[in-house]
Amino acid sequence: MNRTIFIDKDRCVGCYACIVACKLEHSLPPEPVKPPVGDPTGPNLIRVHQVGPQIDNDEVHQYFLPIPCLHCLDAPCIKACPRSALYKDNDTGITLVDEDKCIGCKFCLWVCPYGSPQFYDGRMYLCDLCIHRIGEERQKGRQTACEAACPARAIHVGTTSEISVLIGERAAERAGKEG
Repeated sequence: MNRTIFIDKDRCVGCYACIVACKLEHSLPPEPVKPPVGDPTGPNLIRVHQVGPQIDNDEVHQYFLPIPCLHCLDAPCIKACPRSALYKDNDTGITLVDEDKCIGCKFCLWVCPYGSPQFYDGRMYLCDLCIHRIGEERQKGRQTACEAACPARAIHVGTTSEISVLIGERAAERAGKEG
């Protein structure tokens, strides 16, 4: 059953709780001892981009956009990897990294349209949708770390059919507010 993620940019408040929760869940360094150039906070399996502020018709607009790996159905990162270190989990459709096969060529990083693969300290990192929380734990209501930490409920992980229903509900909410 393919898993996917839905980010509702209209709900994200830019608190960065998703980044902190992810780092804690995956034991990632909050601040490396020797940061590589351009990466002062170590690998971020989810990043939050700020768009704006912009002025349009005398109104200030700004929003935040969390960007994790989107686990593309036809993932360019998997195709680009010369060692087949990136692969799809057969049960969940989640894109994963086999660290034993990864040679650090960074081809996956270069072809990903979202910049999701993170190369840090000689190793490739990629959001795994907290695959260790799927299964019986998910049935008990356990969510991914980023989803559970989001106070605005902007991040949702589920099957493609669950996410489709959620998107329909959100579209109906917006139509009701605008109408």
